[in-house]
Amino acid sequence: MHRPEAIRVYHRAMLKRGALWLLALSLSAAACGGGSGGKTGAAGAGGGAAGATTTGAAGSSTTGGAGASGAASAGSGGATAGAGGSGGTTGAAGTTTGTAGASGGTGGAKDGGTDAGGSAGSGGTKTDAAAGPSFVPAGYTGTPFKLLTIPGRINACDYDRGGANVAWCHDPGNCANGTVTGDYPAGAPVYRPPIPANAKLCSGAACDDNVGVCRMNPSKPDLTAPNVHAPADDTYLCYTNMNGGTRTKYTVVVEQAGTYAVGGFMAVPQGGAVNISFSGTPTITTGNLTLAVTNPSMCGGGEYYHCWAQRDNLATVTFPQAGTYLMTMTETGRFNADNFTFTKM
Repeated sequence: MHRPEAIRVYHRAMLKRGALWLLALSLSAAACGGGSGGKTGAAGAGGGAAGATTTGAAGSSTTGGAGASGAASAGSGGATAGAGGSGGTTGAAGTTTGTAGASGGTGGAKDGGTDAGGSAGSGGTKTDAAAGPSFVPAGYTGTPFKLLTIPGRINACDYDRGGANVAWCHDPGNCANGTVTGDYPAGAPVYRPPIPANAKLCSGAACDDNVGVCRMNPSKPDLTAPNVHAPADDTYLCYTNMNGGTRTKYTVVVEQAGTYAVGGFMAVPQGGAVNISFSGTPTITTGNLTLAVTNPSMCGGGEYYHCWAQRDNLATVTFPQAGTYLMTMTETGRFNADNFTFTKM
């Protein structure tokens, strides 16, 4: 009677052991990948690096797209890990060259938008009216009518502002005395606009700023050779003092030290002569120069004062330094002066 009970106890123990074995087996299978669904794959790598930009206009760059997530894989008996998404594409490189800055204003070139003026930017050329020290005498109150440079051409009518006894003198001893204007074609534009604007005009300039301003006049006529007219828009000094001595002053920038040949375009009667000098210590001067006569026979008739010729190599002047000088043109003998040229030797 006791034996069957022992058998039942034994069976229960065996069943319990089997259940524990099955539980252990189940846990082991789960650890090895059993289950209803696979793990979700790791997210793909992030976007690609943005393209690098250089100096100048910003380069455009694209950003790589995010990598795709790995797909989950359901499987019986175990899940397969999803594959990581691929990395985004690398952004395009930025554009390489920036836009160059605008060129500099008066007084200096600039590069890449730098340098307001005066100093040259990279690759630029410096242009500076003040090429060196000033040798203009202290106390001189005249002011430039326009920028005049050597080497180059200086028009005789471009004398400084300032009026009689400052920038010009028509008659030594009484500088404003005897000023005469004429030979200025009707309707021609005023060459030296007056200051103030409502000042009284005497031909091509205000009366108080006119040492004798004339303009090439077809009715004279002004000629350089038979039937060859002088440049119609040229303006020149005229009606100077009969005995000589008329002088005009010019603020001039000498851009380079050195020796220069002096030439001129002029109409000269017998006895015409000139002296061109520059402020400095000592004074730089051509000395008194007798000018070759422009005989009317050269021009097919007319007057000495309206027969024009270019005279080269009248003299030389040497500037030891670049800088700003005060040039004085003195008619030591009477003639009509259009311009003077200074050519570096």
